[in-house]
Amino acid sequence: MFILPLLVLYEVGIALQGSGIKNASDVFVEKIFSLLGKNGSLIFNFLVIAFLLISIIYIEKKYQLDFITFIFMFLESVVYAFFIGNVLGYVVYKILFPYALAMPFSMNAWLGVILSIGAGVYEEIVFRLLLITALSFIFATLLKISKPVSKILSIMMGALLFAAMHYVGTLGDIFTNTNFTFRALSGIVLSTIFLFRGLGVAVYTHAIYDVLSVLKPFHI
Repeated sequence: MFILPLLVLYEVGIALQGSGIKNASDVFVEKIFSLLGKNGSLIFNFLVIAFLLISIIYIEKKYQLDFITFIFMFLESVVYAFFIGNVLGYVVYKILFPYALAMPFSMNAWLGVILSIGAGVYEEIVFRLLLITALSFIFATLLKISKPVSKILSIMMGALLFAAMHYVGTLGDIFTNTNFTFRALSGIVLSTIFLFRGLGVAVYTHAIYDVLSVLKPFHI
C-alpha cells in the first residue's frame, strides 16, 4: 500500500513524458511478465492492484488502518535517504576517495525525477524483495547456514550485484572505484533496511535519495 503511489506516479510520468527510456529494473520485471504473453504488463499491474486490495482487507481485519503510520514511515525514509547521501557520501568521497569527482547528471530534470522514483520501486523489488529473499532461502534452507550468517551473506552478495547492475546495458554508467564503492555501501544499507524495516521504507529511502541527487548539480 505504501509504495503504490510511487508506482502509479512513475508509470503516469513515463507515459506523459513519452520517452522510451525506462528504469532498467522496470524493463527486467516487464521482460519476466512478457513471458506470459502480450498482456504481461497488464497482468503485473493487475497483481499490484490485487495485492493492494488484499493488503487493505488484511490490515483492516488485524489492525486499525491508520495513515499516520505511513507519515512516520515516510519521515523515517527521509532520515535514511539523508544518511546515504551525506554520511555514505562523505565516507566515500572525502575519506576513501578524497580526490574523486562526482559525475555530472545531464538528464532532463523531470525525466530524472521520474526515473528516480522508478528506481526506488523496481530496483528494490528486484534487488531486495526478490534477490535478498532468494539468497536468504538458498543460504539458510538449502545450504543449512545459520540465519544470521545467511542474512549477512545475502546482504553482501546482493549489494555487489546491485552495484554491478548500474554498469550494464547501453545506459550503464562509467565504472569507477568511487561510484562502485558508494553503490555497494548503499546496497548494504538498503538491504539492511529491507530486512529490518520492510520493503516500503527501503523503496522510499531509495527513491528520495535518487530524487534529491537529481535535483543537485551532480549525481553519484
